[in-house]
Amino acid sequence: MKKITTPFLLSAGLLLSTLNINAQAPSVQWQNTLGSTSYEFLNTIDQTSDGGYIMGGYTDSNIGGDKSENSWGVEDYWIVKMDNAGNIVWENTVGGGNYDKLYAVEETPDGGYIVGGQSLSGGGWGDKSESNKGGYDYWIVKLDEDGVVEWDRSYGGLGNDQLYNVQPTSDGGYIIAGTSDSGISGDKTENRVGNSDYWVIKTDASGNIIWQNDIGGLMFDNVYSAYETADGGYILGGTSTSGISGDKTAGNYGVVDYWIVKLNSAGTVVWDKTIGGTLNDYLYAVIPTADGGSIACGMSESGLTGNKTDNTNGLYDYWVVKLDNSGNITWQNSIGGTGNDYAFVNAIDQTSDGGYAIAGYSQSLISGDKTEANTGSWDYWILKINSTGSILWQTVLGGVSGDYANAISATTDGGFIVGGFSYSSAGGDKDEDAIGDADFWIIRLAGDCVPAEEICNDIDDDCDGIIDDNNLDIDITVYSGTTFCQGGSVTMEAFHNGTSLQWKKNGANIPGANSALYTANKAGVYTCVTTGSCSTEESIGTTVTVNKNPKAVITAGGPTTFCAGGSVTLSVTPVAGGMYQWFQGPSAIAGETGLNYVATTSGNFKCRVTKAATGCVKMSTPIPVSVTCKEGEFVENNMQVYPNPASTVITISTLNNNEKTIHLIDALGSVIATQITTENVLQMNIEQLPAGVYFVQIVENGIITSNNFIKQ
Repeated sequence: MKKITTPFLLSAGLLLSTLNINAQAPSVQWQNTLGSTSYEFLNTIDQTSDGGYIMGGYTDSNIGGDKSENSWGVEDYWIVKMDNAGNIVWENTVGGGNYDKLYAVEETPDGGYIVGGQSLSGGGWGDKSESNKGGYDYWIVKLDEDGVVEWDRSYGGLGNDQLYNVQPTSDGGYIIAGTSDSGISGDKTENRVGNSDYWVIKTDASGNIIWQNDIGGLMFDNVYSAYETADGGYILGGTSTSGISGDKTAGNYGVVDYWIVKLNSAGTVVWDKTIGGTLNDYLYAVIPTADGGSIACGMSESGLTGNKTDNTNGLYDYWVVKLDNSGNITWQNSIGGTGNDYAFVNAIDQTSDGGYAIAGYSQSLISGDKTEANTGSWDYWILKINSTGSILWQTVLGGVSGDYANAISATTDGGFIVGGFSYSSAGGDKDEDAIGDADFWIIRLAGDCVPAEEICNDIDDDCDGIIDDNNLDIDITVYSGTTFCQGGSVTMEAFHNGTSLQWKKNGANIPGANSALYTANKAGVYTCVTTGSCSTEESIGTTVTVNKNPKAVITAGGPTTFCAGGSVTLSVTPVAGGMYQWFQGPSAIAGETGLNYVATTSGNFKCRVTKAATGCVKMSTPIPVSVTCKEGEFVENNMQVYPNPASTVITISTLNNNEKTIHLIDALGSVIATQITTENVLQMNIEQLPAGVYFVQIVENGIITSNNFIKQ
């Protein structure tokens, strides 16, 4: 039985502990082995707002297995997004030309992700845009919701600066923490105190530094965890070998101790706590808790010494320490078997009932607190403890080789997502063979959610992995074909159970389109979003295709005014795949379906062009043809203007070479050009004229003759 340093009676504590140890562990809902030809080490995993999962680590593999991209350098960041069933949504290999090791991935308020780790890569190769300042530098990368790199930033001095955590903060920026042995250089504005110090950076939403602080004593101080607290400050956790010096107000109890530091919102140290026994105690994770305090989790080989009140069970144990908001120890528990039991950077998460989930890896036999034997050399060892540190349940999961859990996150349905890396092939609890040397191994432990009607209460009542989704439904009914010609449309209707509607085209809101009915006359993908009291739901997209109408342009090959017995050839501009029908007035001319038509009578002639592939139709602008005299009759001062319509040049033809004045007049009666000539054939350039109807007027021997033409 475990001894828990809490104020309740010992006999009650022993009874509770006994009952909790016998509780049933959740079953494995699904698992997935992800990897490529070499090794992939997972360091972090979390549930995302859409009910899926984001995870990351580092890799040296090229394309193969689940990996779709070659590595840029020796080691690269590898980030994987899964849906709630464990299927890959996307994955991205992000790196430069050298070593890049990822330790943190967190969802950001815009639906994207902030990624953090440490890099030896220079700039200008792969995804890394900035050169290193020294050895390893902090390297953070901002991804959009699809995993595409939006920007990246490097921070460092001339030494080694190794980032282990980056978290979004309530002001839209980020808190970044790691270990630095750099002095004032590069981005670092403070000298280190000892051999290595905590180096904490606060940035804005674009990664620009707002403040930074170098925190340490005279020896080695390494920070692995940094989170914003409810009061707007920050809680830091790591290890220290320093005595009283620099920022450290208490001496060590042993060789390496837990060192927890509280900062205010400006990065100033509020308090620090040294916790440990006389041997080695390594703190890797400290997170804020719902009661305003914090929980620290790492591993310890110390016995009942220093301020450690619980003996180890074997070599190294998980060591969990609960602190209040001033850093005072509330309770602690050393959890393990007779061998080694390790817990690292993302090994603990608080659950909705006020307890905690812990994931690490163990080589212990059944002994001490460990009630289940290993399958391989090292196995995942996952525990649930209550709010006072007593074990509620535990489970060992592994294959026949080595399996190392590094991260756990509680899910909205009361279950857990666990991630680490595995060298095992199928066997034991593992249902897939290894892909490479070491692979990501993801395990989903089932929740205890009981489905109920979804209401606005920040709880996933209907157990679908999405909080306050309100079970909104929206369906679109389309009342005609979604493929049509220019000038057509399609009417769609939204049926929904929300309180409001917004139609969208290609993902953008259509202003004013908030009714159930919407008529679309332009091409695009149309969706409709309904909003409830807690959430929104978007319909499946409807693709509307609008086929272009063909061009329909006809021209006259000569004068369109002539005497009986004359003619003019009208031509339509060819259209690929076109079909043609000539008209005189409103009536189709039987049999006239070619590119040319010879007009011999008066009338308005036009051509209808049909695109065979789409059925789209366009009618040309008409050309008027006039037969103004009998065959063989010659009219004094008769004038012809052609082609008509025209676009660039018109030809004016008269019957004699007498001197005459020619006026070009617009539709308002204004003279826009005048020319005096004795020629009987004259060309005028009309290319610069606006489209419309114009008149040509000839004044000869006091007689005025006029004709009109159309400028296209």
